[in-house]
Amino acid sequence: MNILNKLRNVAFWTIDSMKGGSVKKDFKDLEQIFSNSSFSSLQKHQEPILDKLLQMAVYNSDYYSSYKNFKSLKDFPVVNKLIIKDNFNKMTFYDEDKAFIPVKTSGSTGAPFKIYQTKRKKIRNTADTLYFAKLAGFTLGEKLLYLRLWAAYYKKSKIISWFQNTEQLDVSDLNDIYTKTLLDRLQKDKSVKGWIGYPSGFDVICNYLDRVNAKPLECNIKSIIAIAEGLSPEIKSKMEYYFKAPTVSRYSNVENGIIAQQMPDDDCFRINWGSYIVEILDLEKDIPVKDGEIGRIIVTDLYNLATPMIRYDTGDIGAFENNTNTPNSIPKLKSIQGRKMDALYKTNGDMLNPFTMHAYVYDFPEIKQLQFIQHEEKKYEIKVNTDVKFVNEAALTDKFRNDIGKDALIEISYVNEIPSLKSGKRKISINLCKK
Repeated sequence: MNILNKLRNVAFWTIDSMKGGSVKKDFKDLEQIFSNSSFSSLQKHQEPILDKLLQMAVYNSDYYSSYKNFKSLKDFPVVNKLIIKDNFNKMTFYDEDKAFIPVKTSGSTGAPFKIYQTKRKKIRNTADTLYFAKLAGFTLGEKLLYLRLWAAYYKKSKIISWFQNTEQLDVSDLNDIYTKTLLDRLQKDKSVKGWIGYPSGFDVICNYLDRVNAKPLECNIKSIIAIAEGLSPEIKSKMEYYFKAPTVSRYSNVENGIIAQQMPDDDCFRINWGSYIVEILDLEKDIPVKDGEIGRIIVTDLYNLATPMIRYDTGDIGAFENNTNTPNSIPKLKSIQGRKMDALYKTNGDMLNPFTMHAYVYDFPEIKQLQFIQHEEKKYEIKVNTDVKFVNEAALTDKFRNDIGKDALIEISYVNEIPSLKSGKRKISINLCKK
């Protein structure tokens, strides 16, 4: 690590120390939790934190007030985005003495979603991020290449990016010229780097390197973390070949944080039991499935005492590792299936970046749900679910036409509900065009 990067690292921990060392305390707490070798000892560590959350819920929110006689977490109902939105004021712990932080997500299924978090929760998320980044091989202070769709809501100022040593790379810019320029620059930059981003973006870069018959690059990249989408074995293998760094997949969401992450030497996902309780429930009923069976991923966020996320249905499906040979072992996630979407194609035949459509949700907050459908090569439909009169129809179609093609034929359909898949997820995009 060069001198400037070391200074960034020291500056972060010094500022944290001046504020009471909260992040450091949580970081050490995570280290202690994951030093447990048995699940029962880990659960014992969780008990007082979980009990505080549940007690706060039943005595401080109208929604949970009828659960005062609960005996365990399983006595609480399973909730999802729609239930939380419909009961937001009944659920949220309003406290005039505490400054709650709003957190918004575009919703992987086209439904905008907002909750509140406490400052305490934000601190825990920071510690989670640093801890799991370290497990992947990244050290605070090193340059971080961040490849994603940089909607205005997420974009950071140049000053903040410089202090955090983060380079914001937009997946929508990944044409051959941009990719070549980026890779040339990374090879000239000798500083240690970490890389985090969408697997679809990594795929575009690797496909370019395949086409030019490239050999492994000298970019001094030490860690690669894939987010937001599933990481295929092919992309993982190519990234490790071209950039000579371990590549892992991270399972997280905006409303909670880091839920699980692969380790460099393990394809299963280490669950963040330090900050969450994870259950796998049947696709149709709120009962546990057997280890190894696919079900709905249900998360209880132990540290959010603003809008509680108790037995929250993430909308994702997955399975625990079936580890019957080692009793009392700490459960891992064997598989995770996240966002459900089809690729849409522009009128010129190029694929539209699937995350482009998620940015629309921020531009049209009056829409409850959005869905984009491709019927033919140049014929598209946008389904809109809204409770109010939608006056921005022209703006929506113009924006989509600008992304999909000026010669696109676009129809707006108004619906009361966008149907979900059997898993409970809704696709934000569907391609019905046979070609």
